[in-house]
Amino acid sequence: MPILNPKPGSRYLTVTGAPVQVLEIQDGGILAQSLASDNRFYLPTDYPLSPFKPDAAEWDMRSKPYISRSERPTLAHVAVQKQLAPIIDALLFKGGLTMQGLVREVKRRASAACKGKDVRANIRARLYWFKRKGCRIKKNGQSQLKVIRQMSDDPQGWGSLRLCQLEQ
Repeated sequence: MPILNPKPGSRYLTVTGAPVQVLEIQDGGILAQSLASDNRFYLPTDYPLSPFKPDAAEWDMRSKPYISRSERPTLAHVAVQKQLAPIIDALLFKGGLTMQGLVREVKRRASAACKGKDVRANIRARLYWFKRKGCRIKKNGQSQLKVIRQMSDDPQGWGSLRLCQLEQ
């Protein structure tokens, strides 16, 4: 007893007894997925499908048909993004790294936060900010960078960096 109007998401048997699941019904045919091999194929719209009976299937079925990554439902996964500035600041105060080394280390420590960002520009911006706040940028013969705080009349020794809490 063939079924003339199969529904997407339902399981059926083909004429040869292969278990299939109907994925889509289009104008040109029916997109079906084999439950035995996960292959996808098109059937004509008038192809006779019979109701699904596990005992009548000629091949062993998989428990779940394969769903490609592009069709899987995505979960609302919101990762907490690390800020780049504290990482860059700590590395600059520690010193001993070149610009390339700084970029590599920042990308290693906060790889997810670096996606789509120009890490070199972020480091240059931090250097510029430190210069504006009165710090010195020390560069040795090997092009290694280090930020040095300037001491002033401030009793705490912060100079113009009053609001900047860099060391924990």
